[in-house]
Amino acid sequence: AGRMEKAAAAGGGHRNADDVSGSGARRGQSEGRVGGSSSKAGGEASSGKKRAPAGDPLHTVACELGGITMIQLVEAMKKDALEQESLMAIISELVSETVQRNDSRNRVSKLSLFEGEVAPIPAMAYVTRIRKYGGCSECCFVVGLIYLERLKKCEPSVCLTSKNFQRLLLVAVMVASKFLDDFYYSNKHWAEIGGLETAEINYLELEFLFRIAFSCTVLRSEYMQMAGQLRQYMMTPSAAADEVSKLAIHGKDSPAEEGTKTAKQEAGEKGHTSGQSG
Repeated sequence: AGRMEKAAAAGGGHRNADDVSGSGARRGQSEGRVGGSSSKAGGEASSGKKRAPAGDPLHTVACELGGITMIQLVEAMKKDALEQESLMAIISELVSETVQRNDSRNRVSKLSLFEGEVAPIPAMAYVTRIRKYGGCSECCFVVGLIYLERLKKCEPSVCLTSKNFQRLLLVAVMVASKFLDDFYYSNKHWAEIGGLETAEINYLELEFLFRIAFSCTVLRSEYMQMAGQLRQYMMTPSAAADEVSKLAIHGKDSPAEEGTKTAKQEAGEKGHTSGQSG
């Protein structure tokens, strides 16, 4: 009887062991399935890495997703900066030509706060002065033109003349410098560049920002469009003279100017007709 009890006890122990081993096997199988799915996912990750959405600039994408490295980013930024330097000569010539054109047509902006006496310096030299002493990147001049374009949408009469470019252009570039550059000069320094009082440039800055509704963000596509228009103007200045009105620094012909043009055209047509009849 003792032997039978021991055998039964031993058999029960074996059954318990079998139960444990069985549950362990089932658990192992379930873990195997989980491990299999993990290894499958790992295989998928290793075989095909996630890629950034098409169209995203490489400098905004992580290196793991196919973006460029920090060294490549620095090189790309240097190259991009060099490309913008060529725009400065175009901007200088454009601003100078614009002021002369608007003055010859007696155009006047309705933003009286930015009006003053005739600037004591030519427009082209003024752009050079801002670039030399403003310490801002060349991109700020392009963005400044974009800001002027936004200002013109709020006030269609805005145009650069010899009486306002000293203030309008200076404030536009100064705001762009503050928004874009990591380091920029104080308003006092900018006032000295433009030959203005610090209190005046402070007031003009606020007036400018409120006029454009503090819309200072510029998309890359907007910047490239403006740069393209500038380069087109340089290549074909005569053909693009009227198209540059999109840059918001040319004004529109006044009704008096349009009437004069119409009278001249009519006189020319009458002369042409009389010449043919004679």
